[in-house]
Amino acid sequence: MSARPHAGPAVGPLWTAPHLRAERLCGPNPLWASNGAAFGPDGRLWIAQFLGGTVGALDVTTGAIETVLGPDGPLTGPDDLVFGDGGELFVVDLPAGLVWRRDPDGTTTVVADGIVAPDGIAWHRGRLFVNELAPDGRLLEIDLDGGPHRVLATGLALGNAMAVGPDGLLHYPHLYSGEVWSIDPDGGTPQRLLSGLDRPVAVRFDPAGRLRVLSNGDRGTLWTCAGGGVLSGIDTGITGADNVAFTADGTAYVTGAFRGGMHAVDPGGAVRQVVPEGLNGPFGIVATPDGVLVADYFTLAHAGPGGGGVTVLTHPVTEVGGGVRGIGRRSGATVLTTDTGGVWRGGAGDWTRIADGLIAPTGVAGTDDGVLVADTGSGRVLHIADDGTVTERARGLDRPVDVATGPGGDVHVTVTGGGQVLRLNGDGHTAVVAAGLHRPEGIAADGEALWCAEAGAGRLVRIDPVTRVVSTAASGTAFDVRPPHVPVDCRSGAARRPAPFAGVAADANGVVVGLSGEGGLLRLRR
Repeated sequence: MSARPHAGPAVGPLWTAPHLRAERLCGPNPLWASNGAAFGPDGRLWIAQFLGGTVGALDVTTGAIETVLGPDGPLTGPDDLVFGDGGELFVVDLPAGLVWRRDPDGTTTVVADGIVAPDGIAWHRGRLFVNELAPDGRLLEIDLDGGPHRVLATGLALGNAMAVGPDGLLHYPHLYSGEVWSIDPDGGTPQRLLSGLDRPVAVRFDPAGRLRVLSNGDRGTLWTCAGGGVLSGIDTGITGADNVAFTADGTAYVTGAFRGGMHAVDPGGAVRQVVPEGLNGPFGIVATPDGVLVADYFTLAHAGPGGGGVTVLTHPVTEVGGGVRGIGRRSGATVLTTDTGGVWRGGAGDWTRIADGLIAPTGVAGTDDGVLVADTGSGRVLHIADDGTVTERARGLDRPVDVATGPGGDVHVTVTGGGQVLRLNGDGHTAVVAAGLHRPEGIAADGEALWCAEAGAGRLVRIDPVTRVVSTAASGTAFDVRPPHVPVDCRSGAARRPAPFAGVAADANGVVVGLSGEGGLLRLRR
């Protein structure tokens, strides 16, 4: 299986300092959040990878994946795709609000813009339809000659993958409200077909013409539906399933937005793995007595000390209402930050919000009386006491990303805008510990040194906090999957894709680095 090339800074072979030995705990991820999928004229399964900014073509027989579009552009976050009658490929670019067309000769052009979070896409008899992943989304017909979009329906509760059925009607899900609707592409009143479903994310028709609906829920159930109800369901084994495509013999290929991967369900109901799942980041990581906890945006995972891969513990994105970025520990509990501005404490299924209204909080670290949070968007470092009191430890910083606390109580923060690592003094002032770094992100302290992911240079550095000497511990580390045209905060149009965050954790066995440019975890042992 071919590796997926990463975006961001060019990195060479992995190199480590002579006193360190590298071992992989997991990775890389073959599919970087597999979303929309459609079989192309070449017989391969083409897959939109939202987090990778790429479209790949999978040979379902050999498992080989070729990157066809991206990561060097032009996509920001492709979510779904469909082929036209002439072999042209149409791709929705959700954060950018665009619809792209790729002709068979490789030429790419924009055919529609100004759409709020375009998601589901369908082609029928020379006509292109797109819906919006929004609380009050629209269902649109795209004028391929550049005219205004035609609105077929409004009020979609998060639209997603859709298809035209044998009856000639366009069928589409309301992901949030658990419904499936249909409408005549030529106009009319939308009709609700199904309700009470668990997060219907994709509506398809198999070769026999049966209505099939895929769930984004914990079991990734693929239902067979008729007569306004569910006839049967098969658990595909993909949590956070996103899309499904059928072969002529009725085999269903199911993608996973939460962890990538691909499972196939044969006509008899047997499930097999086609592409393994992996990490979407990883983002923040923290050491525990029995391994490493990983905040992986959609999931919370655990990596053991032996390099046996990762185990998903829970899917907090559905419990805390946002993608998980930073992770820390305080008095045996896990603390998370989310891209919706919240800080949460607890565990699977039992999270308590301890702060809200922050602007892009990222790194978090436990202290003797609470936690510290780097609030990247506001330029502050905040202390949240166990009683909920919030105080500023620093302000006016240029994009602080991560915080680390040392055995002596010292607090250090990475500042990506200024390329610095700062020590926060108790009097509210700061001292520069390292400068001239290219986008420092994750940081950890082990009692003797600070370890920092210099994401813009693709290396891990060791910082002596007393002498302020900076040395390279490892280079050739893939830290960034962001396409080159996407800004550091990943904002583009009305929406955004998750900003990269290369986490670092230190424990008695050495240093663990999150390779956020490939979906891997690397341990450096002394």
